[in-house]
Amino acid sequence: MKKRGLSPVIATTLLIVLVIAIAVIVFLWFRGMVKMEATKFGKNVKLVCEDVVFTASYSGGSLQISNNGNVPIYDMNVKKEGDGSYDTISLKNDILNSNWPTIGLNQGQAFSEDISSLIDTGTNKITLIPVLLGNTGEGEETFVCDEQYGYEIIIT
Repeated sequence: MKKRGLSPVIATTLLIVLVIAIAVIVFLWFRGMVKMEATKFGKNVKLVCEDVVFTASYSGGSLQISNNGNVPIYDMNVKKEGDGSYDTISLKNDILNSNWPTIGLNQGQAFSEDISSLIDTGTNKITLIPVLLGNTGEGEETFVCDEQYGYEIIIT
């Protein structure tokens, strides 16, 4: 009985193609899981958060923010705390008719807005958390700094 199998050349070729196909699939899968880090001024945007310098005050329902540093602040998240809960809003996106600058708060600029309608009666503290705009390989992307870089205001 004469049975013929694959020649060693064809078997080796099929094996190499199979290994390459699996390697490409694993590479593309892993690439989708790894997120590119955003940069600003040539540094990782997480490190730029340390350079953000701003002051803020809240009085009579009016919030005033002044950018005293060299880093433009694209947006500002307001974390309202009180009665064992918290809520976070964006000054740029969540307030109707907000006068937050579309390009962000640049160096030396100030912002003022009446946010009394957003502050609940149970709110006893607000924390202003800067949001920066960084660059990735795919374009611009927003990055919310950690709360430790925020500015805390006690509501009385």
